[in-house]
Amino acid sequence: MVVTVNLKNKILEEVMNTSCFAVAVFVGSLALNPFTFGMSFPSTSPRIALDGKLNCPYISTYGGTAYLQISLLATDDVRPDRRQMNVAVVLDRSGSMADAGKMEYARQALHGLIDQLVSDDMFSLIIYDDVIEVLFAARRVENKTALKRLIDGIYPRGSTNLGGGMMEGFRQAERNLRKEYVNRVILLSDGLANQGITDQHQLERIARRCRGKSISLTTMGVGLEYNENLMVGLAEAGGGNYYYIESPHSLASIMSREMNTLSCVVAQNASIELTLGRGVVVSDVIGCEHHGDGMKYVIPVGDLYANDRREFTVELSIPEGTGTLTAATGVLRCDSERMRLEIEPRFTVYIHYTRDVAAIEKNKDWDTQAKADIALSTRTVEKAMTAIDEGRPEEAEQSLREAKQILNASPAAAMSVVGGAAIQEQMSRLDSYADTLKGESKDTRAAKKSIQLDNYKTQKKK
Repeated sequence: MVVTVNLKNKILEEVMNTSCFAVAVFVGSLALNPFTFGMSFPSTSPRIALDGKLNCPYISTYGGTAYLQISLLATDDVRPDRRQMNVAVVLDRSGSMADAGKMEYARQALHGLIDQLVSDDMFSLIIYDDVIEVLFAARRVENKTALKRLIDGIYPRGSTNLGGGMMEGFRQAERNLRKEYVNRVILLSDGLANQGITDQHQLERIARRCRGKSISLTTMGVGLEYNENLMVGLAEAGGGNYYYIESPHSLASIMSREMNTLSCVVAQNASIELTLGRGVVVSDVIGCEHHGDGMKYVIPVGDLYANDRREFTVELSIPEGTGTLTAATGVLRCDSERMRLEIEPRFTVYIHYTRDVAAIEKNKDWDTQAKADIALSTRTVEKAMTAIDEGRPEEAEQSLREAKQILNASPAAAMSVVGGAAIQEQMSRLDSYADTLKGESKDTRAAKKSIQLDNYKTQKKK
């Protein structure tokens, strides 16, 4: 929800005639900070709205669990001029890329990417097997025809030093690093990392460190042999996008989609900083990276695009107490020399303690509760994916049933038209996941990759 400053006085007048605590708290927060629940930027800046809502603003004096739903929206009228790009492509050339014509499709995809570059863009191309080779060092592309001929000479061979290729991609991007540029490494692989650094946590730390420099990472997994946990984790740590490319003939269209996405970046390396109230603890940010200590927590968002919407479900542990507690304040941070936010979007949410159980039920936000229940179901789907990885298909099926039970038990399905529809949609997804796993094929790799990607998108609203 976006509230403009011009509405404040009118709302305050209307509140004088009501005793509703929730409205009074809402308007009180506006009086303290007119940008509490979202904001509109001046016409010279892109408009980004940040909103936070609790599933219920009331809680027992004994405390308990509350769910904070954070929505981040770059409004659909945000369409900035195309920014200069600094793109490094890291291409797997290991022997398995010869299968199913994957290398030929990759060459075609790179041809299309080259065609989308303009004269001021920076580009580099790194190819890797067990050896890392900088085929085209970071610079402007002056002769696209010559570069395409260079790409056509790439052939498959050797093993997969994914970590070495990724690190060289970051090095090339850093050579022309500018915060006003869109700085992105695109990593494409069809196999398991089996040379060089192979530890997922170590590779994620590298991607996270480079994201802090405003160099984001997109990962593209091709076929069935690659490690989707690694590729999802790297994209999450690197603040870019993740693609599962089951059929290599779609490589060109997905590469084009990624480049089109880069052309409308409005904020780089964005993050939501949460300041927690006294005694409030973040138990989880479902499906998302998060880090913090004590009263401060940070949720990395990555790059934001025009007409982009993200949602995050934060599980909060609320201490016992009385009166009113500021549960959390959130503010959006981002890196951009070109788009310096005049006032950063922010929100504040409050908890009101009560001994009246009926007041808690009466004041629940059922739309927000529905989103929280859907998020809880996606967390259980993650357990199913872990069970598949560990060769326990029966446990995976049981986890999917448990995910559905969470939604069946949700009163929001009956109390909210919008929330009920969203819950029904998620239940249909869960049925589809179960059917996919019960397919006749004994090879669960494709099923697991497609389910994991869909669950990832549901969690992030990507």
